[in-house]
Amino acid sequence: MAAKKQSYGDHPGYVAFLGVVAFWAAASSGNEPYVRVLAGISAAAAALHLGSLLFRRRRDRRSAAAAADR
Repeated sequence: MAAKKQSYGDHPGYVAFLGVVAFWAAASSGNEPYVRVLAGISAAAAALHLGSLLFRRRRDRRSAAAAADR
């Protein structure tokens, strides 16, 4: 069985890094307001994507453990 090649967007560490960078840009008072709003939206999207990645990873591990028990 060939391993699925993952993109950087599929790694929780990279998504968390993007979220931190976006949150930092949103909190920075040196940026224009529209940049801060877009960075806040990006931070929220990264947080949602990270949550979905972690949920999917946990679900896959549980299903693999259940299959191994059979």
